Amino acid sequence: FGSRSSATALVEATRHVVEPVQTSPEAMAAARAVGLLLLAFPLLSAGGGAAPAEPARTVVVSIAGSQLLSGNYVGRLPAASPRLPEGGAMELEVVIAAAPTNGSCGEVPAPIPEGDFVVMFRESNCTADAQATLAEKAGAKGAILVSSSQTIDTLWVNQSSSFGVFVVGTQKTLGDAAAAWADATTHPDVLRVSLSNYTPSGLYDMSQCLLVCLATALVVAGAFFATADLRLGSPIAPKVYEVVEMDSRVPLMFFGAGSMALVTLYFLMQYLIYVIIFVFCLGGTTTLTELMHKCLRYRFPSLQRRVCALPGLGAVEVAALIAFPLAVSVSISWFVLRNTSRGWLCQDIIGAAFLCFLQRTMRLPSIKLAAFLLCLMFFFDIFWVFVSPLIFERSVMVVVATGGGTGESVPMLLRLPAIGDALGRDRMLGFGDIALPGLLVSFLRRHDVLSGRSAARGYFAPAVLGYFVAMFATLLALHVMQMGQPALLYLVPGTLGTTVVLAWRRGDLSDLWEGTPSALPGGAQRKAARCDYCPGGHKLKPWLAEAGACDGCHKGIAAGEHVMDCRICNWYLCAQCRPLEQEQAAPAGAIEAQDLERSLVTA
Repeated sequence: FGSRSSATALVEATRHVVEPVQTSPEAMAAARAVGLLLLAFPLLSAGGGAAPAEPARTVVVSIAGSQLLSGNYVGRLPAASPRLPEGGAMELEVVIAAAPTNGSCGEVPAPIPEGDFVVMFRESNCTADAQATLAEKAGAKGAILVSSSQTIDTLWVNQSSSFGVFVVGTQKTLGDAAAAWADATTHPDVLRVSLSNYTPSGLYDMSQCLLVCLATALVVAGAFFATADLRLGSPIAPKVYEVVEMDSRVPLMFFGAGSMALVTLYFLMQYLIYVIIFVFCLGGTTTLTELMHKCLRYRFPSLQRRVCALPGLGAVEVAALIAFPLAVSVSISWFVLRNTSRGWLCQDIIGAAFLCFLQRTMRLPSIKLAAFLLCLMFFFDIFWVFVSPLIFERSVMVVVATGGGTGESVPMLLRLPAIGDALGRDRMLGFGDIALPGLLVSFLRRHDVLSGRSAARGYFAPAVLGYFVAMFATLLALHVMQMGQPALLYLVPGTLGTTVVLAWRRGDLSDLWEGTPSALPGGAQRKAARCDYCPGGHKLKPWLAEAGACDGCHKGIAAGEHVMDCRICNWYLCAQCRPLEQEQAAPAGAIEAQDLERSLVTA
């Protein structure tokens, strides 16, 4: 758990095959994966915080009966507009205003409908007040202002006076559909719209509850991946050189790089959003390929057959040829469907793989560093959600997370489709709110395993429970305040606070603080699970070892010692990690057989 010298790490990383680790294809692949994680990690801050709640003046704009326009659209009432009547929807005919010419604000075309109607304007150089006045003079009940982008609030940025009729701002999507409808050759029916006040699902939002359960499950899965190296023979166990153990500089780097990334994205989102999308697709393809490749070659050892060798990648196995197209298909599917209601599944698959791979690769050495990281990011989240509007006029975190009016959204989010929501808006949670507490939970799981603690006497289960409760506290705050919430404001006390208080009461705080495994009273230790297979999925067989190191405990092994070995992978366990039964002892002639095998291989 403590910092290790480079010499010790090199000894632990050295296999009993004489192969330079730093030039092996596996090491190169690990370096690429770690580099990608470090590149993408500052972007997790863009997905931090709970998804912003719908503002209190949100309106559901519903159109039916037109193939081009049918559906529900998001509308918003500015503060200067009268509210819509409560208790029901307003059914109105839509009149599309003529395009403005010669500096005018356009005009309401004749004939004027006899019943109640609303005028739809496209965004222009005219003020929202002038367009609302034009609609009022025509006898309309109100006006619908269509933005030239997916951002609505810019329609009345300079508005100071109150409107005489209600004004609903909508996104560019509705305007484009209305223009296509207006350009049609015939209109058998008039265009009608239904306007109603948006009513959120409240605390009993099934999608939000499922999202909390999914996030908690990914925290647990991340801990499972992070401790794979403590399970002998696990196919997903990282090599020593694949693990990045944090030091005190890493939290500062995350804070600084995350802040720079947020400010840069806030001003240049229209250009950099596509860079983020590319990084997300590249990271998704890389992590999905890596994880599927390891699982396939373990489950089906015949897929370990080498097909070819590529520069910089080394030997390519059949398992990799199967995993790569599958990973690419998931990334391409997400890219094509990302702005549709069907894109959430591929996004969550990529996100789950990325988050689990992150926990497998990055490791906290102690609660001391975990506290430093989480407290730093705690204030990071609060500043960029609550304080940044005082400097930048809008919440930088919320603007970046919602795509900054580009029509895209930052993909570093878990998404679930809404259930029973009039607007059908996906429920979202940033990757950062899973990855950062997940690092602490993974550390606690490792500490429990090395200390031989069960779930009831360990710290992993209480931290997971604290995370689960804190997520629901975030949803409660989201419902009460009706604005985006920095989830770490609740997750840090729920995980780190729970752990520190519990450790203090048990008298283990000093061990956790320094990252030292603490023995249970009486020295009880949990027995390691029996390992019969290597990480490649091959059954271990008794053998007389060559001089090297055990792949389980890394203890030195002298030539001729009895081990349980996989000849194909050159992987073995000592008698302490995998005790040999009497009938499994290597035969007396094993040494001669091994000498003969080596001579044949050499020949």
